[in-house]
Order: sequence, then C-alpha cells, then structure tokens
Amino acid sequence: MSDAQPPYSLLCSACLTPCSGTDAHVAPRWNPTVRQVITAYRCSNCWLPALAELRAAVASPDGEVRLSFCDFLDRRGETEAAALIRGAAPDEQRARLFRLIDALEAGEIVLDP
Repeated sequence: MSDAQPPYSLLCSACLTPCSGTDAHVAPRWNPTVRQVITAYRCSNCWLPALAELRAAVASPDGEVRLSFCDFLDRRGETEAAALIRGAAPDEQRARLFRLIDALEAGEIVLDP
C-alpha cells in the first residue's frame, strides 16, 4: 500500500486556469474588499505577481494589513510567528513579513492548500 496522496487540481484565483496541485502555489493575498489577508491559489504564471502585490500591501502604512497577515498565520497554525510579528514595532513587522514573503518566493516555506 502506498501513502502517496491522490493527484488534485486547483483553479488559479487570478487567471482562472486549472493547474495541478504540484504546479499550484498557495499564497497569502490582501483582499481590500473584505479587508483581510486570505488564502489564494495561483498558477506558476500568476505566482510572482501575487507576491509583488502582497509586498505592496505590507509596505503600505495601513497597520490593518499587517495585523490581518498575522491572523492569516494564526489560521494556518503559525501562532508563534504571528505573536512575534504582532508584538513588534510597525517597521519590524514589515521587515519580518517581507522576510516571510521572500522565503515563500524562494521555496523555503511552502503553504499547503
């Protein structure tokens, strides 16, 4: 018996292209309509622009973005990281979130669907 997971597909939430689970990326996304960082699924073509949008949102002076990013981390079970970021000064919050985004881009951190 194999422990392998069955293949799955996701729909890119930017271009609406179906992509295999191995080619899809899970990315945090600031949704200005709901004023919340949500989970987005991106294909390989939309992945890097999504991270650029996230960096721009984190760079904004809006503290709500940074705190919502911490809520996103909490929902994903990263409560210690979220608490460290929440407890930091705004500039340090941005720096820590930028490092997290950089790690996502480098593949050092992979978020599961």
